[in-house]
Amino acid sequence: MADPQAARERRVADRARILDIAARIIDLELVSPLRAERKLLEAEQETLQERLDAYTYPVLSLPPEIVSEIFVHFLPAYPKRAPQKGPLSPIILGHICRLWRAIAFSTSRLWRTFKLVRYATDSGQSDHADQVRVEAALRRSGSCPISVELEYFRLKTTLLFETIMAHRARWQHLKLFLSANSLGAIIGPFPLLRTLTTTAGFSFNRDAAHRPTTFHSAPLLRRVAINSYKDIFLETLPWSQLTVLIIKHIEMNQCLQILALASNLVYSDLTFFRLGEGDIPRNVMLAHLKHLKLWGLDPFLSPLHILTLPALQRLHIDEESLYPDPIAVLRSLLSRWGSSPPEIRIGFPALPLHLYSAALPSIVFSSTQRYPLPIRFLDPQSTNLLGLEATNIDEEGDWEEMPLSESEESDSDSGEESNAQEENSDRGSE
Repeated sequence: MADPQAARERRVADRARILDIAARIIDLELVSPLRAERKLLEAEQETLQERLDAYTYPVLSLPPEIVSEIFVHFLPAYPKRAPQKGPLSPIILGHICRLWRAIAFSTSRLWRTFKLVRYATDSGQSDHADQVRVEAALRRSGSCPISVELEYFRLKTTLLFETIMAHRARWQHLKLFLSANSLGAIIGPFPLLRTLTTTAGFSFNRDAAHRPTTFHSAPLLRRVAINSYKDIFLETLPWSQLTVLIIKHIEMNQCLQILALASNLVYSDLTFFRLGEGDIPRNVMLAHLKHLKLWGLDPFLSPLHILTLPALQRLHIDEESLYPDPIAVLRSLLSRWGSSPPEIRIGFPALPLHLYSAALPSIVFSSTQRYPLPIRFLDPQSTNLLGLEATNIDEEGDWEEMPLSESEESDSDSGEESNAQEENSDRGSE
């Protein structure tokens, strides 16, 4: 068997010799008496090129399904969205050679994510370019569920917006940052939607002609993240079916109303900015809640005593939310909640942790000096959401570290098998 290193060095030498011959031939074209020498060089050049052309690179001998899988791993893990253009986009895989182009364009999983950013100042020319690119991606993605991010601020919807909307039955992970007008144009049903992230970059009016669509027609929706909560969401989201909920910037009273409806939560991360107005439920039972993060609580106005959390396994709470006597208040809350979580993380503690441990010896205490991340960087649109690995919960990438629940994992596996079968079928018909 030939030495791979020696073969590689020979190919390098052959390429260098071909370049030398080409340069020599150009020189000889100016000297008519040396035509015979030029013919010899041309023959040598042809022989060397044939030898190079006959070589099959090992990577090109791999079965198409293996190459396809390598391509999928080149991109960010689904449902993270790959760039639509540039060196890290799936389109770059079609620029290598004809074989790779055919494999890339027939691998539907490469085209199942995209992001659209449109503002009122954008030109119509950029609309046309994105229209072509989005239509191609949607076509190549076949019947795959898709992960979509829409950042859209236009007075009127465009053909590009409507093209994406036409595939809403395939939306599986959705991230929205829209004007009120654009959000009002999003109409269900959403049969595959699992996660929703929305940032309210606008004000809602209950009497406005354009209101946010209801997501009650999304039977698989389990994970929601909201940045800057508006009360209109109270009636537009199917709270009772959610298992993961992140809300940044919400009034305490609004939050308690939501928690009273969200009885199946397993994980919740809540940031408050004031108590607010309105009625407070007398009791909120969250029988399945295992992880709870609370930020920005007012210790003198906090009505957390109405909660009952029998399954709580891990709690994050800022120490100043437990004033005037953090240890006594925490002990009282845990007693009222009917829980004794194995782990509690105290934010910005002034008291030494060993005082907490001495008062509540069955609990492992830790501390953090980190503020909550904004929704735009804390994305629940991931296949790994519902796990209980405590070491990962408070890292910046926690949403990317939590494993699927058993039911979601089963659904995800069946979807992957279906997509793989579709890709193999496409290649077989080529």
